[in-house]
Amino acid sequence: MTLRIILLLILLVLPLIPTFWALIDIPRRRFSSTKKKVIWFLVVSTFPFVGAIVYIAIARRGTEPIKP
Repeated sequence: MTLRIILLLILLVLPLIPTFWALIDIPRRRFSSTKKKVIWFLVVSTFPFVGAIVYIAIARRGTEPIKP
């Protein structure tokens, strides 16, 4: 029973990690336009795991961090 709970937690929590990371990372990056930033935020929040992976793999490379 305990193993089932652990596996269930892993299957439910593990996909959320890249999603939360992307949602925190998007406002901290400089995009070519505000429109692109909003679109990526909507993509990641609408398609949580898949949108986050696509953002990390493709879009993040074309941005740079915002320096305080």
